[in-house]
Order: sequence, then structure tokens, then C-alpha cells
Amino acid sequence: MTQVAENPYAAPEADLEVQQNAGDLSVFSRFSTWWVFLLSIVTIGIYPLFWIHGRTRKLNSISEHEKVPTGLVTTYIVVSLAALILPTLFGFVLASGAGSMGALTAINIFGNLLSLTGFILLEVWAFKFRGVLNRVTQSEGKRTWAGGVMTFFFTMLYMNYKINQHIDSRR
Repeated sequence: MTQVAENPYAAPEADLEVQQNAGDLSVFSRFSTWWVFLLSIVTIGIYPLFWIHGRTRKLNSISEHEKVPTGLVTTYIVVSLAALILPTLFGFVLASGAGSMGALTAINIFGNLLSLTGFILLEVWAFKFRGVLNRVTQSEGKRTWAGGVMTFFFTMLYMNYKINQHIDSRR
């Protein structure tokens, strides 16, 4: 009777994440690119932030070696939200008569710099995501290969299309 019992009140420990095999695109559910486009417009650019975060997390879960940096995604989301909220917020304050035209111009320049930074971060994310997706799916030379020009111009819409194309080709 000298055995020490474990704490009966401790929470059970279990790995609740379903482990996926490398290259297994079953982590992605097929979602129409037209719906992604429509939701991006209706939500005034908020839905793409959720899409990018979720899809990057899923892609990283099935990639063995190279992953899309989560810090890049977080930085993009913060910069995008700041570009959306701060100029509007400061614009309302200045429009109420609390500031000058010089301050309003400075806020517009700041907002434009945030938008440009967000665009650059989005492009960096898109090419990182494209590279990992192409490697995970081993699609070099196949029609499911994600190309660079379309990635540059259509970023997440094109990535969603390519994910759907991979899902369809596996069925």
C-alpha cells in the first residue's frame, strides 16, 4: 500500500489533434472560390484574414519540412486590420473638428503606408503558401501546379482554386 495514486482531479491528457500524413489534402474541405470572392466583398475584406489564417494552419499541419511562417500570417492580419481601422478612426476624430488638415493628410499617408505594407505581406504569404502547396502535393509538371503570375494577381482566390483542383483530382 505504498503506491502513490495520481491526482484523480487532474484533467485527462490526450492528443486531440488528428495527425495527418504529409501531402494528405483531406484536411481541406472543398469551398467554392466564388463563395470566397463573395464573402471577401460582403465582409469588406475581413473574411480573407480568416481564410488565410485557417488554410495556412491546415497546410502547415500536413507539411513535413517547409512551413508557411505563422508570424508572417499574424503580421499580415495585424497590419491589415490596422490599415482598415486606424485611418477611419482618426478620420472621424479629425472630421469632428479636433484636428487640422495637415494631421488629416498625415493620417492618409500613414493609412496608405499600412495598405502598401499589407499588400507586400500578402504577396510574400501567397508565394510561400504556393511553394509549400506545390511541394506537399508534388504537382510539378501537372495541371494542378500553382503558377507564379496567377498567384501574384489573384493570391488567395487562386490558392483556393488550386486546393479545390487538388481535391477534385483525388476523387
